[in-house]
Amino acid sequence: MKSFFALFLLSVIIIFGLHFFLYEKLGSYFDAFIVTLPAILLTAYIFIVSIFKQKDEQTKALEHTINETMHEINLPISTIEANIKMLQKSLKDEKSQRRAKRVLDATKRLKRLYDILNYNFKKDIFEVEKSVVDISQVIKDRVSYFKELNRNLFELNLETMIVQIDKIGFEQALDNLIENAMKYSNKDDLITIKIENFKLIIEDRGFGIDSNEIVKIYNRYYQADSSNSGSGIGLWIVKSFCDSQNIALKIISERENGTKVVMDFTKLQKKLGKELNF
Repeated sequence: MKSFFALFLLSVIIIFGLHFFLYEKLGSYFDAFIVTLPAILLTAYIFIVSIFKQKDEQTKALEHTINETMHEINLPISTIEANIKMLQKSLKDEKSQRRAKRVLDATKRLKRLYDILNYNFKKDIFEVEKSVVDISQVIKDRVSYFKELNRNLFELNLETMIVQIDKIGFEQALDNLIENAMKYSNKDDLITIKIENFKLIIEDRGFGIDSNEIVKIYNRYYQADSSNSGSGIGLWIVKSFCDSQNIALKIISERENGTKVVMDFTKLQKKLGKELNF
């Protein structure tokens, strides 16, 4: 890289020297510029191509490193999961079965963390692949996980809603919204999740947010209640995801009267409808 910039600097010095020499000979700045213009353009072209080539090589090298590293992490996780499933078949007593299930559940959570880590590594470097997803089914899958925590009760009223979306990114946003609803509610409070008219609505009966704080909650690292654990990036992640996917996000809240989060998928549904001609 240093030698490349040194060569480029030398080329610039030569071009300026040539321009000055021609100016002295021709007596016209414009004529000297016209003569040296091809050399200027060629030098600029070579410089730009070289920069992009090096960037492309660095990106490919980074992609290779990420893929190789993530593969090495995924391999032992998959091995543990497969062997636990085999072990379960040979276990006879109920206590051992429960222990094996806890290990298997922990492995599944670790696998999900792996998927999210892999996703976060790649999303800012490579284009995220979108897939056609039934949002209602994703919600059911994620809520089943949160139900295992034996904390809040959930009420689901879900219409089928099929959109083309970054699935892992949506799961991550959804998890953050459900975790917030649980975190800022009493453990016996009901959390309602419904889909209607291409809108996902998550509503809790928790502590709520002051109206003067609503405008701040999307800021990275901002926490409305510092007494709760967390990094303050949950809603920033949700907002960033919604912006990237063209999903309208609205949060309605009042102190001591709970919070309602509305994700409007109308634009995504219309776009998918046009692409699939329905």
